[in-house]
Formats: sequence, structure tokens, C-alpha cells
Amino acid sequence: MSNNQLLENVKILRKFLFRLLHKAKLTYLILIFVISLGISGWSIEESSALRIPIIGFHDIIDAQKTADLPPRRPAFENDYTKQDLSVFLEYLFQQNYWFLSSQDLYVYFLDKSQPIPEQHQGQKPIMITFDDGYKGVHTNALPLLKKLSLLYKENGKFVLFVNPHFLGIALGGKFLPHTTCNDLREGYQKGFYDIQSHGFTHKNLTELNGQDLELEISKSKLALRKCMGDLDKNKIIGAHIAYPYGASDSEVEKILPKYHLTGFLYNDRFLRVQRLRNNYRISRITTDRNTSPRDLIRVAQKASTFKQKNWF
Repeated sequence: MSNNQLLENVKILRKFLFRLLHKAKLTYLILIFVISLGISGWSIEESSALRIPIIGFHDIIDAQKTADLPPRRPAFENDYTKQDLSVFLEYLFQQNYWFLSSQDLYVYFLDKSQPIPEQHQGQKPIMITFDDGYKGVHTNALPLLKKLSLLYKENGKFVLFVNPHFLGIALGGKFLPHTTCNDLREGYQKGFYDIQSHGFTHKNLTELNGQDLELEISKSKLALRKCMGDLDKNKIIGAHIAYPYGASDSEVEKILPKYHLTGFLYNDRFLRVQRLRNNYRISRITTDRNTSPRDLIRVAQKASTFKQKNWF
């Protein structure tokens, strides 16, 4: 064999080895990536389409109690019955949903400052909220939550967006009775309530400006923390706000970071975590007296699931 042929063969062999090593390296990297996905327990599909329903209620009435029905009590469009709520809550407990607090949502999904706890693998997340701080939530909804939490050995959670100016006020007529500070403390101490702001006096924040806007926001947070006092060691009471009337704009959102970590709208949409570009425009789904438990169950079923880990 001539020297030229020998050199040519060496060149061909070098090219072949280079291509083989390149393919092997690529295959190795792909394998490492796939294994890492399996160890983490998350799939690409889940992480790109995370959907969380946040459902908003107002007052809860007992359809079997005359004091909760006309003419003793006026009927309102946003009323929801204890009986229908019971059906929905029992479904959530039976299906092992994760009842999120506002801080859970922020820490695990928005800020991502902590990994999702192991015990929530295989669960669907949901947030159940109540606006305005009506007494009916404490007298009609809380007993349901207590009963089901005891039965299923897993604490549920309600997020209460409260106007502290009206705490304990019951004027009668069309002005419905509100929870007291002691009611809030009781529910919070037992792990059932997450207490957050709904503005101090339920004014439309977009109709305020300057000092009036700032006072409506700041006084609410201060009053809630004063009420909860020693129970709020981590300073998370009033760290989040739901807008009265679901109304917000750029001027409101410019002030909010001084007082709150997140803001909640009413726009009848799911929270799609990867699509959220503004923590002060978090979507919520409204309910009223025409919303059936089946309607709510259909909404809950669309929540994303955290799948069990697959170990390789």
C-alpha cells in the first residue's frame, strides 16, 4: 500500500471516529435529560400547561333555615347555598385536591422560591375564595370544612378576602352581617382560614387616586394584621389582595407592590401559570346562585395534576 493510500485511509478512519463520538455524546446527553425528567417527577406537558382554578364565592346561606331566606333575609345574585357547597367540597376531598392558600400559590407557582412538597404529588391544585367577609361563611361554610377535614383526615383551606372596616357589623336589611375579628382568629388558628385583603371599605380602587387610593389599600392590611396579631408570626396576613368589584388598572397596580405580593381579578378564566405576566392580574372564576355543584366540579376537573414520580 502506498503512502498516499495509507494517509487517505487514516483520514477516513478519523472522520468515522469523530462522527461516532459525536453521536455517542448526543445520545448520552439526551439520556441524561430524560433521566432527569423522570427523577424530578415532572413531565414537559405538565410544566408548559399548568392550569389552576381559583373559584370565588360571596355569602353562604342555609336553604333549610328560614332566617337565611326571604322575607327574613334579602336574596342576592351572588348567594350560594350550604347544601350545594357541601356537594362540591365533598367531591374535592374525595378526589384528594390540594386546597391552596394565597401564599402557597405565590411561593410554589409564581415566585417558585420553594419546591412543591412531596405530599402533593398526584394531586390537583385548587383555590376556594370568599369575598367581603360575610358571617354566612363562618356559620355555614366553615362547619362543612371542619367536618370533611376530620372525615378525610386532610385539612381543607378557605381564602377569605376581607374588608376590615365592616368586621362585626350587622345593620340588618340589605346590609348583611359580617364576620368578627374573633371569627377570623378562630378559623385561622385551626388552619382553615387564610385571611387576605379586599380593600378597607370595599371601594372601587380604580375610582380613587393619590392618598385616598393608598389609604384604602394600606389601612386594610394594617387592620387585618392588628386583628390577627400574635397569630401572624410569618407576616402573611394581608400580603395578597382581591380587588373590590374585580376592578384594577395600571395606577392601582403601580402602588400595590408596596403592600401586596399578588392581586386577584374576577374574569372567569383559569390561572395559567406559564402565561401569567403580571402577579397583580391573577384570574378567578365567579359563582352565583345559578352555578350548580356539577358546574363547579367540571371546572375543578380541568385543573392540572401533579403526577407521581417515575424513577428510572
